[in-house]
Amino acid sequence: MSKFDDMICGLQQDTEVPKDVWAKYTDALSKLPDKQEERRVSKSHWMKYAASAAAVVMVGSVVCYSNPALAAKIPFIGNIFKEVQKISTFSGEYDEKAKVLSSDDEGISDSIYTAEASGVTITASEVYCDGLSIFLTAEVDVEKGGLESSPGGLIYLDGSWKLAGDTEDRMLINNNLEGKAIDDHTFIGMLKLDLDETDLQGSTMELKLSMIGYDDVNELDVEDISASHKIQAEWDLSIPFTVDREAVRTIEIRKENKGYCLDKVFVSPYQVITYTDVPYVEQEITRDEYEKAMEEKTGGSGEDVGISYEEYVEQMGKTYAQCSTLIFNQDGVQLQPTEEIRGRSVNAVQDMEISKLYIYVFDDFDDWIEMSENGMDSDAAERAVIAEEVDVK
Repeated sequence: MSKFDDMICGLQQDTEVPKDVWAKYTDALSKLPDKQEERRVSKSHWMKYAASAAAVVMVGSVVCYSNPALAAKIPFIGNIFKEVQKISTFSGEYDEKAKVLSSDDEGISDSIYTAEASGVTITASEVYCDGLSIFLTAEVDVEKGGLESSPGGLIYLDGSWKLAGDTEDRMLINNNLEGKAIDDHTFIGMLKLDLDETDLQGSTMELKLSMIGYDDVNELDVEDISASHKIQAEWDLSIPFTVDREAVRTIEIRKENKGYCLDKVFVSPYQVITYTDVPYVEQEITRDEYEKAMEEKTGGSGEDVGISYEEYVEQMGKTYAQCSTLIFNQDGVQLQPTEEIRGRSVNAVQDMEISKLYIYVFDDFDDWIEMSENGMDSDAAERAVIAEEVDVK
């Protein structure tokens, strides 16, 4: 049986669908040419076939919505990376490396990958870890709908997560699912969770979501940056993962100048992270200053914010010098910078081939902007505190 026949039989199984709908649907799809024949088919024929299929899909959409059993069989779960990996910020060929989360695995229950509350079902699909980030795909099904009116390809998330064995939860910092709406009730996307530097080989990530939100193009308010639609509940997922050590490299550099030190660079198929030691000035923070800051943060409620005086001093007791990093590949194409905190610069590879990196560290943000706009040939290159060429392969 062909893949086409498998798909049709799979969709029809246990589902009452009008015979005339199936006849038109299968006829339209079966006429679509194979990839091998693609160059021999004229554009007008393709448009004809596409138009026929589109008309049937409109009917099929109504059938799917009225028959959830049919909609559930459309194969997004296990294939979400293929759908969103080209449109995500950290784009790349994840589907070749990711693990599909399946209840077929020994000792695994469906319940750890799916959570439902308040009319929202979240189903984890695939996971990949490069050692410094977990990339997780998921499908979100919203009973009340409205997803097709949401611009930007984002669903907002609130919550926390931790690894198995951790005693404390971590706040969800990269708090959005980036992808696309499939229909008014279904969204698929990818979530990126950043790990601390460890020699982790694998673990289980426990994700606890407390809110999902999405915007409405008809209700945008420039004065209100919160989501137009918010649904608060509890969704708990447990995601086992292993670390892909074969596809990543950490390259020691240790180049110093003017108190800065470009220590090392981490390279994976999806991100490049540089680590620079940055000069800083220490400042004293008294316990009274700490307590005042906590009072302002909680509005005087006395709520425990989860950070001790010692931790606060460690975080806030140093004023760091400016540090802004740009990275280019061997062809002079700039990697996409996404964040930089205290010399840790995260850059999206976005499906580029990388055999060499050109790294520039600036202590003046204006120079960083100039080089970002004008590329490697910019005069700002000469004003970089550190400029280093790194062979990756």
